[in-house]
Amino acid sequence: MEQEIIKAATGVATTAANKGVGKLTEIVFSKKLRQQRRLDHLSSIQDQKDAELIQKSLAEFREEKFILIEDQIGNPCSPLGLILSQNHQNQSKNLSKCLSKAYEHLSKKSDEEISDEQISVTFFNKWMNYGKEVSEEELQDLWGKILNEEITTPSSINYLVLNTFSLMSKKHLEAFNDLLPFICDGNLYCNNTLSAEENYSHVPPSILSELIDLNIIKGLHPENIFFKKELPKVTYDDKSFPSIYINKTNFIVLRPNENVKEIQPNFFLLTTVGQKLFEIAMSNYEIDDYFAKLINNFKLFPEFKLIEAFELVSLIDNEWQSKLIIQR
Repeated sequence: MEQEIIKAATGVATTAANKGVGKLTEIVFSKKLRQQRRLDHLSSIQDQKDAELIQKSLAEFREEKFILIEDQIGNPCSPLGLILSQNHQNQSKNLSKCLSKAYEHLSKKSDEEISDEQISVTFFNKWMNYGKEVSEEELQDLWGKILNEEITTPSSINYLVLNTFSLMSKKHLEAFNDLLPFICDGNLYCNNTLSAEENYSHVPPSILSELIDLNIIKGLHPENIFFKKELPKVTYDDKSFPSIYINKTNFIVLRPNENVKEIQPNFFLLTTVGQKLFEIAMSNYEIDDYFAKLINNFKLFPEFKLIEAFELVSLIDNEWQSKLIIQR
């Protein structure tokens, strides 16, 4: 497994050396050195124990192999040994692919985006233990993004989030991605006259329930619906308009007609785990494409029927600028 890790680290580091890649390479290789020292120490102890077993006629050393006499326990050629060997190879490949995805995402970051602080070795160990079990490409990409996020901003992903992500299947990830065009400002928007199954008919009801079980969505029953008591206002040309936050660098300006007194959209709540998953999943989206899909869904909700235009405002070159306007 170590060879797969080092191979992935070396391959990307030589072609895309930047601050983020350097931080990951540093922790990978430093971990390798620490493990090598430990292995050398344990190997010398194991040699002593093996020698004692041979002296007591409990084991033999022949054809350059150490073999326990009792049923050749641990024989790599036995069915169990072959299974364990294959499993070890699969885990190595999985971890290598997750690591390669992390390098791929980090190589696209500028040095200014990467924190100088190194990530926790405990976090990296947990990430590796989870990552080696991930065999689907979509999930491997998710785990690459998780490590990318943590290296970019250490301590931004806690162990509860990490553990929850480890329980997600490919179907859970696909379902959450299908819900993205309904999610904004940490909430899952809905039509409160419809059930969750009707609001999100493209997602199997059983998977919706499992997203609640995974503590990604707090609940999808009628009693779990909230509404905005008051939307924050932004000022344009001496006029105030209601707005909805998307993330730290984007928000939506709602331009209603003159008959609208207040806008109170309805939504279900994402948990902090769900909000972190949303942040990570959004890296797959171009903001214009996401905004267009989100507004197409907003137009279906009664609370937005008198909105004449939806405007995307983004932080560009440290200035808030109008990026895209969609008319009703």
